[in-house]
Amino acid sequence: MRDEIGMGTAMRMNPVECRRLLANEPTDVIALQHLAADLRDAGDGLRAIRLFRRAYRLHGNTDIFLQQTDSTLHIALNQISSLLDPGRFDEAAKHLEWLAAFIPPTGHLARLLATVWCILGRDGDAIAMLPNIGAGSPSDTGVGVALAALDSHRRHYGVIGTVVIPAFKAAGTIGESLDSIQKTLGHYRFASGREDAQVHIVVVDDCSPDDTVDVVRAWGRAHPEQSLSLIANNQNRGAGRARNAGVAAAMGPYLWFLDADDLFLERHFHVTASMLDANPQWDYVRTDMVFDRIDDQVSASWREASVRTYPCNLCIRREAHARTDGFPEETPFWPATADDVAYSRAISLALQGVKIGLKTVFYRMSPGNVLDRMQAEMVSGREPGEGAEVDSRFMAIEILIRRRLQSLSATQEVREQNRARTARTLISMAAARTAVGDHAGAHALLRQTTDIDPGLFTAWFELGMTSLRLSRRAEAKSAFARASGLRPQLAPARVNLGLLMLEDGDATAALPHLRRALELAPGNINARFLLARAQRRSGQLPEAEDNLRQVIAASPAKAEYLAEWSGLLLEKGDGPAALTVADQAAEHAPDLYDAHAARAAALEALDRKPDALAAWDHSIACNAGFGEAFTRRAMLLLERQWGPAPAPRARATETAHRLAVTRLGSNGRFGNQILQYGVARLYAERHGLTLETAPWAGRHLFDLDDPLPGPPLPRLSEDEAALAVGLAANAKPNAAGHDIDGYFCGDTSPLAPHADRFRRFFTQAPRWRDRFDQVQARLRQAGDTIVCLHLRRGDFGWGPFWIAPEAWYLDWLQGIWTDLPNPVLYVATDDPGSVTAFRHFRPLTATALDIPPIDGATFLDDFQALCAADILAISNSTFSFTASLLNDRASQFLRPDRGHQELKPYRPWASPVLLG
Repeated sequence: MRDEIGMGTAMRMNPVECRRLLANEPTDVIALQHLAADLRDAGDGLRAIRLFRRAYRLHGNTDIFLQQTDSTLHIALNQISSLLDPGRFDEAAKHLEWLAAFIPPTGHLARLLATVWCILGRDGDAIAMLPNIGAGSPSDTGVGVALAALDSHRRHYGVIGTVVIPAFKAAGTIGESLDSIQKTLGHYRFASGREDAQVHIVVVDDCSPDDTVDVVRAWGRAHPEQSLSLIANNQNRGAGRARNAGVAAAMGPYLWFLDADDLFLERHFHVTASMLDANPQWDYVRTDMVFDRIDDQVSASWREASVRTYPCNLCIRREAHARTDGFPEETPFWPATADDVAYSRAISLALQGVKIGLKTVFYRMSPGNVLDRMQAEMVSGREPGEGAEVDSRFMAIEILIRRRLQSLSATQEVREQNRARTARTLISMAAARTAVGDHAGAHALLRQTTDIDPGLFTAWFELGMTSLRLSRRAEAKSAFARASGLRPQLAPARVNLGLLMLEDGDATAALPHLRRALELAPGNINARFLLARAQRRSGQLPEAEDNLRQVIAASPAKAEYLAEWSGLLLEKGDGPAALTVADQAAEHAPDLYDAHAARAAALEALDRKPDALAAWDHSIACNAGFGEAFTRRAMLLLERQWGPAPAPRARATETAHRLAVTRLGSNGRFGNQILQYGVARLYAERHGLTLETAPWAGRHLFDLDDPLPGPPLPRLSEDEAALAVGLAANAKPNAAGHDIDGYFCGDTSPLAPHADRFRRFFTQAPRWRDRFDQVQARLRQAGDTIVCLHLRRGDFGWGPFWIAPEAWYLDWLQGIWTDLPNPVLYVATDDPGSVTAFRHFRPLTATALDIPPIDGATFLDDFQALCAADILAISNSTFSFTASLLNDRASQFLRPDRGHQELKPYRPWASPVLLG
């Protein structure tokens, strides 16, 4: 008699006998448990748990399984811990995540998992695991201390920039100078909204004979929240060397310089840093300054010369400063202190910057300082240098400055020549790659070109064209914007930029670019056409009509122009004329999506719904990826089968209480539309807004009665709107009163706290529930473990929508199949031919469910099967990713990973929707 482990006291079976029994009968529960116990005693806890789990799937006794895992877990964790010293962290994480998938992670398991995630840089995951560790507080654990240390380091060293102060005999003034930095930082925090912003201060004492060092130390002790470093030279080396030493200890992207007897006025940080933030092409910003009590007497020429050379009114990027070779350190510059003159001339030669007229620095007149010594000359009316005595030191300084400038100029010239030569070669190579259809190769070369020479407009333009060919639309838009910024008269860049903005639904933003393009190239018919399209979408119908008439007069047989004219006629209320023009467009271009979409819209307006349905079908045949045709066809079919969708509720009357997604139904198809609706509705409910949505299939499928769009609202892109971030408890409704445009395929982590509510939006309607119950029942009849795959093929295979080979799914299935209790495989796909590769697993498809399909929503059975899966492996598609968001029962979620060339686990509520 052989008893199961934990349910009896029979003698342990020999491992050899266990393996013999399992070879004949893989479901022998007793043999599995005896073999697992033997492995546990031998110290192989991981394999033991795998066998205990396999046995559990067969016997189903949870108490016994928990007893077995409790007695084995510490052995498995010791095994995993042994992987840390040799640095096998990825392997350790894989084992730990597998265990945590069915053993609630607490205690040692949670601590080890958090530790490994912390080591791998997955700080968010590690932080989320801290409450499960069971210590009195996170600070009681090593991983908690480590995470706190990382956060502290980020806060202490994540500064906006550094103020460098050279100090010599400054004990009487440097305290006020340091105080002015604090006040300036306070203003920056208020004006920028960055309440935790920090600057670093580096004081370089240049061997002062007074108490300068002690004063700085005392100030630092009195302001422990302020990051401050003190460098004390044991020899007087001059201001230039002191500033260079301070720069070497600097942190953050920006540098400011302040003399130890001068003051920053409160706007200095905010004005200079915000201007550099907004203008990446600038290397530095200079401001004006207050010349103490003689400010209103200083001559214009002396003011200009001083402002141009004084370091304390300067904010410069650290990387730009490095290109100047810093302040000169040769002996003649000290004690003559002309190092700032040399530095400013190097800046003017090597860098690009701007001077603004705001006075943000106070130049103090202290006894014996430069302003005190030079005040008579500065108010005399003479030009700087006029009447000065010849001094060999200053002659030497001038020689050294010119030597320095020549060196910088020659280096820059050689660099420019090499850069230009390299850029020309790379652009030529990219053109050759494009000629043979290797757009990816051309793209890589052009990206290299723009990195080498960011100011070359031709490289940006060609990068934009190549990005378009690769369907990398966002990058194309950015590249054309850079090209037009570098070469404002480049009409083709503006035309393409306007086109992309139009296609993204932002006609208002496209208008100025298209108008400018037409001014630069009045004969460009395509620019005029796109301008007319932007005008039409912006409600400027008379202007659009005028431009379209000119376009059609020039090209009367151009189908795209006719389709646009048809749409304008329809908006003017002339349905018959719109249909006539659309028929002409379709006759000239039978495969043009716009022509058949125009026909379908006109037919719908004329209430010829069967004909409109056929026209939408034809549109889809022209381009299956467009959301508009998919949505309109689905709504016609659903209305024919179920009648009208629920009547829309009344919209809010105040703009501040409205939120719209008018591109819903046009941006993407079903899965993506669920993302758009779900995120927007979460945001609307969070802030008490009324959500307005365009017509879409979800109104029928989910019984939604949201108001239809009302008067146009200003448009915000999803990045600008930041709806997911706006779900936080302390977030303000910044997107209220706007029309949101986007696809919402970013990281889902901000949505995770709202997962249940998100699911309820789509799973509570009677039609959905009834259908889901039918699909789930059919699947449960076929097996105990439902394994679902999604293979997206039809309109995939371009840009970010890459196709993973069937082999990745097969390899994964073969590795897990025998461990699953009575598994059944379901394959959701738009390519029935791909199912053949899985014939060994006898897969089911939607046809096998034997449920009459829903006209307009034939995809629904596949989608609901994915929602019902116990184990789900998706494609790189919003359709199946969204299904994983709605699936609240699966124990494993996997997706294809290009880097590893296999399926990898993911968490639906903590992952990007699409992988690059």
